[in-house]
Amino acid sequence: IEAINGIKNKLESMCENCTKTKAQEIPELEPEDKWIFSVLQNLASNVSQSMDKIRLREALHHILYDFDSELQWYLKRAKSKQRTNISGILHKILSSRVLMLSPFAPHIAEEMWEKLGNSELASKSAWPSSVEIEFDSKSIQTETLLKSIIDDINNILKVTKISPKKIIIYTAEQWKSKAYNSILKNVLDGQTNVGTIIKSLIADKETELIKKDPDFVKKTLNDILSEPAELRKGRMSVGQIDEREIISSELSSLVKNDYNVELDVFSESDSEKYDPKNKAKTARLFKPAILIE
Repeated sequence: IEAINGIKNKLESMCENCTKTKAQEIPELEPEDKWIFSVLQNLASNVSQSMDKIRLREALHHILYDFDSELQWYLKRAKSKQRTNISGILHKILSSRVLMLSPFAPHIAEEMWEKLGNSELASKSAWPSSVEIEFDSKSIQTETLLKSIIDDINNILKVTKISPKKIIIYTAEQWKSKAYNSILKNVLDGQTNVGTIIKSLIADKETELIKKDPDFVKKTLNDILSEPAELRKGRMSVGQIDEREIISSELSSLVKNDYNVELDVFSESDSEKYDPKNKAKTARLFKPAILIE
């Protein structure tokens, strides 16, 4: 009964959102827009795979529940930027979910489809295998990074119980970025021996500074092995990213909105950085160091 009530509540919520969401022109895409559309494509793919395997309960769970946390993050990102132009994007997302829902709850799906302003039947519309927007691997990596930083900040504040006056983030210097990608390639090739990886990094002039911080390899290897295989492959395909630029441009408004403080971002190699507790040296790729005062 509890499960049935849960599904009923989800359907009612979706139906209400269909009434509120209006079709508007989709604006030039921001990073969070590219991400949510990429996540939507993953959702459609997962639902299709479950249906192909006749795992219908699993497919329905994907449609109703798997997307919630991602959508909440997207809305949080948009709100922090004070955006007012996302109605068309939300309409596109909701339309795709309704089409996925149609085989499972045809009557309510048709009602939702009509509320979204469509004249034809949902059951006669194409399956949303693509949202007509290119899948963006970089946006997946970017939003994963931003979410992990916010999670880390929240965990620090939970433990220290301080009210932040200043938040500083330190990103890894360039050689660590190159070392990370080399370690990642080793992992994808099946090589996880720390000693072997260290030797290969020292032999490369671009990463020979690893001899100053051999623990970096073990920590980075653990970081990579703790992540889903799909995320690892995505990072390999994207290559090196400019963490300092991403964090400065995309996280500042979110930090201001959530904690009402300004965000400072330094590279570990920045000679002018504010680093009273020598935190910067602990920065790793996708694991920036954080100082909260």
